[in-house]
Amino acid sequence: MDRSNWDVPLDDFRVHETVRVRFNEIDGQNIVFNGNYLIYADIGVTEYFRALGEGQPGPYFHQYGTDIRETRCEIEYHAPARLDEQITIAARVSRFERTSFTVHCAIFRGIERLTDIAISYAHIDLDSGGVTALPGSFIAEVRRFEKRMPLQA
Repeated sequence: MDRSNWDVPLDDFRVHETVRVRFNEIDGQNIVFNGNYLIYADIGVTEYFRALGEGQPGPYFHQYGTDIRETRCEIEYHAPARLDEQITIAARVSRFERTSFTVHCAIFRGIERLTDIAISYAHIDLDSGGVTALPGSFIAEVRRFEKRMPLQA
């Protein structure tokens, strides 16, 4: 996955969601358990699609008779989050390919970057289950919405 597009400051993300680290999210070292960052990323993806007008990606793509499926996830940890800290989940679409796109989520404590997560989604036809081209209207809507233009492969 291309990490050259990861060094994005918090202000360049259009979607920000602040959450507080809860007791059930930490491990025996009193830091957020690594798997919980994927849950935080899911919150970021949901809030991204809410900002586009839908609360979940499924209903957004169902208008096209399609859906999306996660195909790859990459996480880079920079610093831990701890119990009761407020963290900001930031999300943006960072890349388009013909039949897929990538959402970059970054977790911040203030302006300190804690984690970068890239999630790639394949665009799937609901009838056949096969991959299909991303709708041009989705790409155009994201381009109008984003502060930083997604890469186009």
